Amino acid sequence: MLALICASAAIAQGVSDLKAFYREGQTFLTWKEDPSRSGEWYNVYVSDKPISYVSDAKLIARIPEGSRHFGFFRDKDADFNKKLKLDQESWAKAIQIEDDETNSKQLPEGTGLFVRTIKSKGNSYYAVTVENAVSEKNAVQAGVNSIIQPVSEDVHTPGAILQKKLGKPGDPSLLYAFFTDYEVWNPDGTDDNWEGYVHVFQVKIPTHKDAKEPYPVSFRLHAYTAWGGWNIDYCFPNSHIDCRMLDYHLTWWHGYSDALPKMDGKYAAEGPVVNFTERRILQVAKWLMSNPKNFPAKVDPERVSIFGGSMGGTGTNFVAMRNGDVFASGFADKGINSWALEKKYNIWAVNIWAKCGVPEKKLKTLDGKYIYDVLDIPRMAAEHPEMETPFMDIFNGITDGVIAFKNIVDYFKALEKGKHPFCGAWDMHGHGAWFENSGPMDWKKIRKDEICPAFANASSNTVLRSGFRINAAAEKITEKTVTLKGKISPSSDNENVDGSLPPDLAGKTLVVGPYAAECPKFKIKSSTKDTITIEEGNLLEVFPPPSNYDIQQQAKKLGRELSEDEKKQMSIEKRNNFLVCDGEPRGQWNGLFTWSTSLQNFDPSSKDDDMVDEAKRASICMRLAPYKKIAECKEDFATADLTLRRCRNFKPAPGEKVKWENWDCSDPKNPKKIADGEVSAD
Repeated sequence: MLALICASAAIAQGVSDLKAFYREGQTFLTWKEDPSRSGEWYNVYVSDKPISYVSDAKLIARIPEGSRHFGFFRDKDADFNKKLKLDQESWAKAIQIEDDETNSKQLPEGTGLFVRTIKSKGNSYYAVTVENAVSEKNAVQAGVNSIIQPVSEDVHTPGAILQKKLGKPGDPSLLYAFFTDYEVWNPDGTDDNWEGYVHVFQVKIPTHKDAKEPYPVSFRLHAYTAWGGWNIDYCFPNSHIDCRMLDYHLTWWHGYSDALPKMDGKYAAEGPVVNFTERRILQVAKWLMSNPKNFPAKVDPERVSIFGGSMGGTGTNFVAMRNGDVFASGFADKGINSWALEKKYNIWAVNIWAKCGVPEKKLKTLDGKYIYDVLDIPRMAAEHPEMETPFMDIFNGITDGVIAFKNIVDYFKALEKGKHPFCGAWDMHGHGAWFENSGPMDWKKIRKDEICPAFANASSNTVLRSGFRINAAAEKITEKTVTLKGKISPSSDNENVDGSLPPDLAGKTLVVGPYAAECPKFKIKSSTKDTITIEEGNLLEVFPPPSNYDIQQQAKKLGRELSEDEKKQMSIEKRNNFLVCDGEPRGQWNGLFTWSTSLQNFDPSSKDDDMVDEAKRASICMRLAPYKKIAECKEDFATADLTLRRCRNFKPAPGEKVKWENWDCSDPKNPKKIADGEVSAD
C-alpha cells in the first residue's frame, strides 16, 4: 500500500493531462508541466504499443520547461531585439496550435509542447515524464502521462497555424507559425537548437481589383541587420501573395553549425553545418504551394519566386539555384554567389565563418560534404547541368564597396557552362541603390511549367573579361593621367599589399567620376604604382553630374539654391573618384533577349508565337529587344547558343538525334527559314 501511495504522489508532482493529436504530417503533444519543479526537462517517448514503462518505448525528445514559448527568443541578437521588439508583440507571448486571428488560443502558462514530424505511416503511442525524477522509469500512468488510444499518423506536407491577423481592418495580412522537423533541428534529441524549431512568417494577400486567383507568390529575403525588411508592404501587393521571413542570426539565408551557440573564439568550431534557414523557406513555400485549407487564397504553384538585395540577394543566389523544383525565378540584387571566395575579396567572409566555421576546419554538412563546396554556387552550376534551376536575374554594382564583384564573371560563365537560364547585368552602382531587372523579361512573370531558354556565348553580350575592379580616389587629374591619392580601397581587387596600383593595367578601362549612366570611358595605356596614363581623350573634359540628392544636401547646408558654377565645382570634386575595370563598366549578359510566354506574349491574338512542348516537338519564339536601362542593341541581330530547359514533354534521350530549324518570323505572313541541322541530345 505504501508503494502505491508513493507512486501516486510522484505522478501528481510529475506530468499530467497528456494529450496528442495528428494534423498535416505532424503529431502535437501537450501536457501540464510539473508545478513542483523549476528549470526541469521532459522526456518524450514513443512506441507502436501502449506504454507502461519507459523501458518499453523509444526516447525521441528532451524538452525544456517553458516549451510553449517561441525558441528563437532564447538567444536574440541585441540589434534584432532593439529594432523589432518582437517579444513585445501580443502573438509572441506564447504559441498557439489552433488557428485564431486574435491570439485567444495561446497555450496557457505551465503547458508543455512537443511537435513531431512524421516520416512513415502508422499508429503511435506517446508518454512524457519529468527527467531525473526519482521514479521516472516507473512513473508512467495510462491516461495521465501516457496516452491510451494510439495516434493514427501519415506523411504529409507539414502545416502552419494562424497566430494573428495583422494590419488594419480590410488589410489581409496574416502571421503564421510552423514547426520544422525536430529530428533535423535537434539530431541528439535535445531541444537546444540555436533558434528553436518553431518559427513565424507573414503573408499579405492581394486586394487589387485586377489581381486574380490563383495568385503567384513572392518571397523577399531581407538584408543584413535589416530585419524590418520583413515588413510586408515592400513587395508586390497588387499582384502577388507576399511572404516575409526572418533570418534571426544573419546566416545569409543558409544556416549554421548545429553546435552553435558554442564557438571557438569568434567562429563555429564543430559541425555538422545544417541549412536550417534555407529549409525554413522551403517548408513555407511548399506549404503555400499545397493550397492548404487554413490559407484564405489559392496559390499558383508554378509561379513562386524569390528575391532580395545584399544579404537577401546572396540568399536568393543560394536558395533559388539549389531549389529549381520550388522556384520559377529569382532576382539577386547585389548578392554574393560563393562563400569559397577568398577573404581578401569578400569582406563578409568572417561573418559566415562564425556560423559555418573557418575553411581550415573543414566542417561538413549532414550528408558529409565540405561546407564551402556546398556554398559555392558557380561550382555547383558548372558541375551540374542536369539540375533544373530557376530563371535567374542577377545584378551587381561594379562600384559597390560592400559586396564582392571579383567572381561575377565566373558566376555568369558557370551558368553558361551548366546551360542554366539567366540574365545578368552590372552598372556603376554603389551598394544602396536598388535595381529591378537586368533585362526586358520580367522575372516575376516566369512560370515553372513553361520552357525557359538558357543562352550562352551571345554576340550581344557586353565585354567583361573578369571581375577585376579598382575603386579609388585621385590626388591629381591631368588631361592624360590620374594620380592615386592614398591607398586603394580594401574592397577593390588589388594584389599589392601596400595599397599601390598594380603594374599591369594596360588595356583595361578607366572611368573618372563613375556614375550609374552612360559616361565617358578611357583605355589605359600604362600604369605605375601611383599613376595611370590613358591612350586617347581628355580626362579634364569629363564633368560627372552631381546627384539630385547631393545638390539638395548642399543647398540645405548653404540655405539657398546652388549656382551653375557651384554645381560644376561639385562635378569636378566627384571626378576625383575613379574606377578601373577589365572591360565595360556597365553592361549585360543575355539581357537583350526576350521570348514569348503565356504572361509575356508577343501577340496575344495569335498562337503562332506560342511555345510548343510536345513529346516529339518543341518550339520557342524569341526576339532581340533594346533595354536602355543597361545597354541597347548595337546590331539588329545576334547569335547565341541555346538550350531549352524545363521541358515537360519534350525529353529526348541522351544521344538521340534531334532535327532543328531556325525561322525568321519578323514578317509573320512570310516566315523564312534561316538555318537547320541535326544535333545529338546530351
